[in-house]
Amino acid sequence: MSIILIGYRCTGKTSVARQLGSRLMLPVIDSDSVIEERTGKNVAEIFAQCGENVFRDIEESVITDVLASGETFVLSCGGGVILRQTNRQRLRSAGKVYWLTATPETIIERMRADTQSASLRPNLTVLTPLEEIKTLLTQRQPLYAETAHETIETDHFTTDEIVDRMCRNEEVLTPTKGA
Repeated sequence: MSIILIGYRCTGKTSVARQLGSRLMLPVIDSDSVIEERTGKNVAEIFAQCGENVFRDIEESVITDVLASGETFVLSCGGGVILRQTNRQRLRSAGKVYWLTATPETIIERMRADTQSASLRPNLTVLTPLEEIKTLLTQRQPLYAETAHETIETDHFTTDEIVDRMCRNEEVLTPTKGA
């Protein structure tokens, strides 16, 4: 069964996916990287030049294609993948979906520490970064919960600890409503 990671940006999806894939000897797919390969543009460029709707169309196509491959893999999804109902349904039925979470304060710290974050990931509103995070998390939380089978808080854990716990399915994994 494939393992699918969802969550807001800077919650650890890419790092956890790489390490989990290595540990389980599974290929790792990053949906944003596939989008960039297909378009020849980074996510911020697509948003700036084409708009969010075009980006979401491309993202949905990538998710459909990746999940249709029939392969087993670890998939790290972009933070807004859950905005489309078709993506939520496809992801949930394609494998075990883990929702990685972090507080807005942790997310902003990680964004500031990641020098590439600002240039590769566009702001989605005109709000301050912290206010944008809080607003979007509030809007997206029900969609993440609808999609996920398990939730993992990443604030106080290293990537190694998260992967260890995922592999052992310890109590850090808490059932998500509707699971």
